[in-house]
Amino acid sequence: MQAAMLRRMVAGPSSRRLWLRRGLSSASSTGESLQHRVWRWGATEGGFMSQLESAEVAKEPTMIDEFVGVSTAACGSNHSAFVVDGRVYTYGSNKYSQLGHEPSGETEPGSVELEGGIRAKQVSLGSFHSACVAEDGSLWTWGWGGSLFNGAGGLGHGNNETLAAPVRVEQFAELEQKVRQVSCGGQHTLALTTDGMLFATGKGDFGRLGRGETSDENEFQEIDYFEQASDSILRPDEQPKIIKIGAGNNFSAAMSEQGELWVWGRNDYGQLGLGEEAMGDMYSAERFPRLVRSLPADGHKVVDFACGEHHVVALTADGLIFEWGNRTWLEPHKVALPSSDGEDFADIMSVAAGDKFNFALTRSGKLYSWGSKASGCLALGPNIEKNIVQPTPLSPELFRHQKVISITASKYRCMAITDGGEYVA
Repeated sequence: MQAAMLRRMVAGPSSRRLWLRRGLSSASSTGESLQHRVWRWGATEGGFMSQLESAEVAKEPTMIDEFVGVSTAACGSNHSAFVVDGRVYTYGSNKYSQLGHEPSGETEPGSVELEGGIRAKQVSLGSFHSACVAEDGSLWTWGWGGSLFNGAGGLGHGNNETLAAPVRVEQFAELEQKVRQVSCGGQHTLALTTDGMLFATGKGDFGRLGRGETSDENEFQEIDYFEQASDSILRPDEQPKIIKIGAGNNFSAAMSEQGELWVWGRNDYGQLGLGEEAMGDMYSAERFPRLVRSLPADGHKVVDFACGEHHVVALTADGLIFEWGNRTWLEPHKVALPSSDGEDFADIMSVAAGDKFNFALTRSGKLYSWGSKASGCLALGPNIEKNIVQPTPLSPELFRHQKVISITASKYRCMAITDGGEYVA
């Protein structure tokens, strides 16, 4: 019944046949991703003072039946995206042209065209804009470009023009740099190149661009801090090699290959995790990257992290999870692990975060959530406490017992990718 209802919501008969053909052809060309399916869920209604512009179809995982062979997915504050055979599909709010196509409905995924048929590899979504990295290392952005009163957007094209379709950021080609990863914040964007160079563009207040300034930047500017950084604790004789970047609403983070995490930007929620000395009031901020020292000081090596709206969750090499921010923890706080699932939970491979909620995914395909029930994203059912403080497993039945292989989230939205060829009890 639920799947049938979703099909009626997501596509009419003719469009459904077209998408199914696309999905099947893409699956046959990607081999291992033949049975990779994508699931969606999140807040279905906004609460008091909510900025929810586009509600999700359900608070529990719901498969988008029309697509197979999904390689990656991303969530923004009010829109979502996934990639099938190098093609980006988006759905949700298009109030700021962030979908990259003219939608026929907020719940209906539509195709985003990159000029010349270039294939997409990774996608990231912000509050008002979108970005993707292509297989050739080029970076494409679209959506809201900024305004005189609200500051720069995160597009990086040298102006405040709003773009209804993806446009290549020519700056990286001019620098002879290929982009490896992109991460969109509320109104800024980070880009990491294959050479390990880090760039930022967009709104600059509170130092979220990491260059010591608070001015806006309409073009990508290099964050050169890591070229001369000497603050590593785990590898003090080595220059940090950044391998992953992340962006919250108004702050940024970067993880090194050595296993350390640097943060910068606004700190009014304690989202930087630097302790009481760094958080004085609502204007607290760091204009340059600062090492989250307490983790390496205790011998912890970070292997994954995720930025929520106003907090961070981090995974260490020894299987521990730490979180901070949301005006709850001012420095890394170890998350209590579920005792009954201790052995399975020790095999965590990735984490994800949204607005006051988190996920942890194990290599065996089990997904755990914790945080605020009001987020609409925990997928633990209606009869739970208002705040879940301990990671709690989602029932495999929610994903039809398919193995979850990827999880992503943002402010109000969540997406997961499953492997339909592997069964989880």
